Amino acid sequence: MIPFIKRGKVKISTKVALSFIAIVLFQGILTQIGMYMLISRSTIDSFRGQMSIAIENIDSFMMQVQDDLNNKVSLLSGQKNVIEYAEFRLRNLLRRELSLFNRALDLNGIFVFVDAGNLLAVDESTEKPPDDALIGIVARAYKQGLQSFLHDDGTGMYLWSVAQIVREEQVIGMIGARIALDYQFMDRLQRNSNSIAYVQFPARAVHAFTLSNGEWSRMLRRANTMTTRDVISVGDYLLGVSTIESLGTPHGRLLCLLDMGESRKNIRDYNRLAIFLTVLVLAIALMLSILFYRQSFLQPYTALQEGVARIGNGDFSYPIQQTSGDEFGDLVESVNRMRINLQNRDRELTALANYNELILNNVRSGIITVGHDGLINACNAAASSMVHMDGESGLPLDLEMAVLPQEVKDLIRQGIHQGEYVTLKECRLIYDGREEILNVSTSPFSDGAGEELGVIAVISDITQIKKLEEQLLVSQRLAAIGEMVAGVAHQIRNPLAIMKVSAEILRDNFGKEQLKHAEQYKELTRLLVSEIDSLNYIIQNFLDFARPLQINRAKCSIEDIVRSALSLLPLDKYPGVAVKVDIDSGIPLRNLDKDLMEQVVRNLVQNALEASEEGVVLIKVGSSDETLKISISDQGCGMDQETLRNIFNPFFTMKNKGTGLGLSIVHRIVQEHNGSIYVDSTPGTGSTFTVVLQDLT
Repeated sequence: MIPFIKRGKVKISTKVALSFIAIVLFQGILTQIGMYMLISRSTIDSFRGQMSIAIENIDSFMMQVQDDLNNKVSLLSGQKNVIEYAEFRLRNLLRRELSLFNRALDLNGIFVFVDAGNLLAVDESTEKPPDDALIGIVARAYKQGLQSFLHDDGTGMYLWSVAQIVREEQVIGMIGARIALDYQFMDRLQRNSNSIAYVQFPARAVHAFTLSNGEWSRMLRRANTMTTRDVISVGDYLLGVSTIESLGTPHGRLLCLLDMGESRKNIRDYNRLAIFLTVLVLAIALMLSILFYRQSFLQPYTALQEGVARIGNGDFSYPIQQTSGDEFGDLVESVNRMRINLQNRDRELTALANYNELILNNVRSGIITVGHDGLINACNAAASSMVHMDGESGLPLDLEMAVLPQEVKDLIRQGIHQGEYVTLKECRLIYDGREEILNVSTSPFSDGAGEELGVIAVISDITQIKKLEEQLLVSQRLAAIGEMVAGVAHQIRNPLAIMKVSAEILRDNFGKEQLKHAEQYKELTRLLVSEIDSLNYIIQNFLDFARPLQINRAKCSIEDIVRSALSLLPLDKYPGVAVKVDIDSGIPLRNLDKDLMEQVVRNLVQNALEASEEGVVLIKVGSSDETLKISISDQGCGMDQETLRNIFNPFFTMKNKGTGLGLSIVHRIVQEHNGSIYVDSTPGTGSTFTVVLQDLT
């Protein structure tokens, strides 16, 4: 058996031998199971047939006993002496006469009744007089002519038969005879049916025991779960149940048992013999298979194994020697062809790998591939330069051990573990004292069969682009500030002129006659205060627009923001306009600057109120995943396309009063929250401003 197992590994020859053994065993086991089931089923069916015959024999025996008893009673009722002694109430003569018939007919008692149930005489061998229940049955028989019945007098169960004593067509009494359902009766019944019988009545059981009490107890427990004509197997016995209808009572049950022990013993002996023969055949087959293995399998297999091992180690130049012309020879020839194909394929793959590496190293974008096992498999020169990592050596490299920016690692992990990928995600890092900005995109990469192998990260260095964008933004802001300064100068000039004229009037006319012009002075001072307030409003808007926004994010409720903004608006100044709020339930807390977002809602609602003479201003807030959407609709006059193009420009306004900076400030606040604002308006139907905020978790 040594060649079958080598270095703790199961060899193919061992598997073949074990398979052969398993087939033989399996065939033997199936044969044994099939034969056992067939023989067992045949035996059970045979015993079921015997059970049916036994129950029929028992019923026939019971009917025969009953008919025999009825015939004997009919014979007794017609005896001359019995009729005369009963008619003239000759008790002692009748008693002797009954005793003679009791012995001659092998009965267990003969009784004569007169006057509808009164006992006249009984045979000399019967000592216990009839009880009231028996007298009641006889009285009914006196009227109805009942032939036979069962009766338990407390000492035993008896089968009775009664008949009328008739003289000259007149009933003068009743004669009854009985036989005992005792051990002898049950023994005769069992010999007649070739079975073990157990007759069960509500108050008594009749049997001739041949089983232990424990076995009978188990039989009775199983019988209590059975119905009439059921047949089941209990241990080495077959148990059947039937009613005792032939004895004239529906309450009795017959339990019939057939002993299957000898048959089962024969089946077990057969199984032992079959198992022995199966083991013998298996041993002979195993010996023959070992001889066959040594002669025709081991040598070509060893040569083939050595050649395949060399091919597995990358040596495609070693030819395997062909030593036989059978299937092993064909296999060796196929392996040699495979070796040559692998040798050619290896050359092609090496050239392709070098070509792919050349392409990756000449791509200006950085490319990093990471498998599902968390190992970096590829990193081109551009990626190594951008993330300052040595990608030429040490691959594959554990992602956790690689010198990569933490944010880039997190994005790659997110793709591997959660299947979530990003596009042009901006990452900032500090290297050697200077800030660098990278755009990172991640996506899954798969093999030719569509199976995902890991995550590929494409990295672009956008540091210079961002610097140019920031410079352009500064230039645009300076240009906007210049334009805004010109507008502010225009806006401030008018209030200053009014204030100057008002002040000159007060200077020239305020004197002794001032009381005559109190109302005029009051109006002038009101104008001064109003124009000063206008200047403060203009200057505040200018400062809000000019200074950089400082976003202070915190978890807050959008519903609280809307309610707070509405509480600061003078809604009573617009009695013809109703404000309705529709906020989806269950919107979670969001990271927002509460004060700035209140300013956004307040400015948009204020504009909607001023644009509406009557109707409804609807504020609707909805949420889906990480997106928050706020829309404010009015039923005002709407806007044309020219107005829509300039709506967010500084100092652009359609009002008689105002700076035109409100919507510019709203636009800046929304942008600083990484959001966007849209306008949908048609002249004559109203306008809808929609704010969309994302990534607020």
